[in-house]
Parts: sequence; C-alpha cells; structure tokens
Amino acid sequence: MQKRTLGKTGLQVSILGMGGFHLVEISPADAEMLLNRYLDAGGNYIETAPGYGSGNSESKVGQVMANRRDDCILATKCDLRERDQAAAQIDESLRSLQTDHVDLLFMHHVQTEEALARILAPDGALRAAEAAREAGKVGYIGISNHGHPQLLIRALEQYPFDVIMTNLNYYDRFNFPLIEEELLPMAQERNVGIVGMKAVADGYLWRSAETAFRYAWSLPLHVMVAGMNTAAYLEQDVALANDFSPMSDAERERVYDEAPELGNYVCRLCGDCLPCPEGIDIPLVFRME
Repeated sequence: MQKRTLGKTGLQVSILGMGGFHLVEISPADAEMLLNRYLDAGGNYIETAPGYGSGNSESKVGQVMANRRDDCILATKCDLRERDQAAAQIDESLRSLQTDHVDLLFMHHVQTEEALARILAPDGALRAAEAAREAGKVGYIGISNHGHPQLLIRALEQYPFDVIMTNLNYYDRFNFPLIEEELLPMAQERNVGIVGMKAVADGYLWRSAETAFRYAWSLPLHVMVAGMNTAAYLEQDVALANDFSPMSDAERERVYDEAPELGNYVCRLCGDCLPCPEGIDIPLVFRME
C-alpha cells in the first residue's frame, strides 16, 4: 500500500487509515479481526478517540495494540478543554489503548471560536498535550474539526500544530470551499500533516466509493481515514488503495459535472443560512429530517 510522509512529523503513513468511530458498532472479536487484517494488508495508521462509545473504541483498539503496537502509527484525541481534565483523559486513553504512548494526539472536534480559544489558553488542553509530549506519552499534536475550515486556518495561524484532520470529499468541495482553496495550501506551505476523513461524505457518496476515494487521495492529503466496520468494506477500501492512480484535472472536472450526488441539495450543516430572519433553526430542521 502506498505511503506518504505526514508533513513535518516525518512519519510514513499508509494512504488508507483505519478509523475507530464505527468500531463501537461491532463486537470486540470482529474489531480485533478487522484491525489485524488491516495491518496485515499493509495499512499502518489507526485512529480512535475516548469519546467514541465512552472508551469502547479505544478498548477495542487496545486489545490489538497489546501485541502489535510497533506495527502502526497510533492516534487518539482529546475532547476536553481544560488542562487538568485533558491530562487525566490522556492517561486514561493510554491505559485503554494498552500502550505508554501515542504517535499523534488531536485536539478533537474544535467547532467554535470559543473552543479554540479555550484550548489555546494558558490553562487549556493544549498545555496538557505539550506536557504529555515532553513526558514521552505523545509524539505529535494535531487538531481536528468537521466542516469549519476557517477555524483550522486560524488555529494554524496561532499555533504550530503538526497535523490537521478534516473532511475531504468532492461533495464538500462545494459546501466548504475554503478547505481546498485555502486550508490545504496553507497546510502544505507550513509542512503540516493532513489527515482526511469522510471520503464518502458520511455515506452520501456510497454509490460512488471508488470515485470518492480516488478524488480524496488525489488531493494533497497524506492519509484518508475510513470507518471500515465490516470485512467487505475493509477489503473494498484496501483494494482501492492498492489500485490508486491520481485523478487528472480533466477527470476532476468531469466529477464536478457528472457526479449524480451533486445534482440534489443535502444540508451539510455549514450554518451559512443563519441567522434566519424568522428565527428558525434551519440546520436543526434538516438534521431532524
């Protein structure tokens, strides 16, 4: 499987990463089987978070890390904002993962200006991450969010994060154009590692998985994380990664012109419709639908 250098970290990561969110939906035995199969197939990037099933995902990853920690680059996340709470969460994650260190720790799901400011504060979670790095518990520090590229841009302006993680797919190319137009070039210029997620846009592009993954891998990302919680999904995605060839500009334009999913409107909760003059929470209406 092709590998790329994860920015200034120097880590060599496989272009297909194993996401931990959907491991909460399957049994420990099935999770163990899939994680081992992924590693055996040449994948080497596994990511999880304490918030995935209140530690359920980390525990399932940990049962494999107990024997195969040296076979992968391991990432987890911190969704707390205060230094002391974050420090305790990092230690709990290490216990669940059955390891003494993770290669990468993300400040997780930073969706608001307030959350970013809190993380960066003198008593914020970032200070706990830095202390963990000094103690050898964390290799590198990243930041992740869903669909708010302006916040990741500001984050990189304010702190030298090693890695960013965001949604990258041809549907969100038009919902959040700043991702490809400003965020990715900025990360490249600063040699920041780029981890992608949601190649099939939360499942919306599932009928076009081959095109969706090929589009994403043709962007300047380093690893695309996928929630492979069945053997069929895993084998399909591994095959796509092994057969990957970059899209040309002409092929990319053809996707924009012809992709069936781009013909209908689906709310991606970007918030541009707010504030509504009638006081209606429009994104909430679409979420309920």
